[in-house]
Amino acid sequence: MSTSITRARPEALIIDKVTRRFGGVVAANALDFTVPQGEFLAVVGPNGAGKSTLLQMISGVIRPQEGEIRLGGRRIDRLHTEAINALGISRTFQTSRVFPMLTIRESIMVGTQVGLIGGGRTPRRYGPVTELISALLRLPGYRARVAAAEARAEEVMKMFGDRLWPRQNDQAFSLSYANRRRLEIARALVQDPDILLLDEPAAGMNPSETDELTDIIAELRRIRPGMTIVMVEHKLQVVRQLAERCIVMAQGTVIVDDTPAGALEDPRVIEAYLGTRRSAAAFGKVNADG
Repeated sequence: MSTSITRARPEALIIDKVTRRFGGVVAANALDFTVPQGEFLAVVGPNGAGKSTLLQMISGVIRPQEGEIRLGGRRIDRLHTEAINALGISRTFQTSRVFPMLTIRESIMVGTQVGLIGGGRTPRRYGPVTELISALLRLPGYRARVAAAEARAEEVMKMFGDRLWPRQNDQAFSLSYANRRRLEIARALVQDPDILLLDEPAAGMNPSETDELTDIIAELRRIRPGMTIVMVEHKLQVVRQLAERCIVMAQGTVIVDDTPAGALEDPRVIEAYLGTRRSAAAFGKVNADG
């Protein structure tokens, strides 16, 4: 039987008995686990398991009806999305969301706006009016923040090689679906987040594009080992290659919490994906009598 993994690293993100219902459907049922700082956690499960609902609650798009979500010792499940983002939590979405008429560079720079006005993890040095005047008049402090943001945007674009950097002045609508996914990830990364939420980052990509993205995320892990990543992904080879830990959900509940190898080979996971034990046995996965 699979068992939960305990680690010595400090707690970063705490999901404490979180429940969310939509009418009679329980999308999240008393979810209860911790993501230590710097861990790469994959969340997998069949369609309708509640995976994206989990990310929506962490990022503040929807609120849990029961339980708490805490970042360190601070409760965040009652904060607005922009306040959660400002605390260092960035995300991508299940379907690509870009600003079609902005250039690639401009689209990525959108992710820097909170930092430019002194919000989020950067303490405000001045009041809102002074900050506005600083931005409008482009005073030295504001110009310095813009220069730092532009340097960060350039660094992130170059991570994606020929996919983004040479096309930085092209409008986002001109990108292929896979490149729009890359652009969205770049926009999340430019914020230099402490926690990165990836909702099916490889969706719609062919095998070579998936391999390329996997390499980029692996390199990101090498550069930023302290960044926590929570990834929802259906491509299990990506999970096997990248994640340290894997949570499997079914019908709003965590059914397995283990290493990727242990989780994906667990009979309960096979049953969740394929149906009953008898139907799973038809695939040669488990013993129908077991």
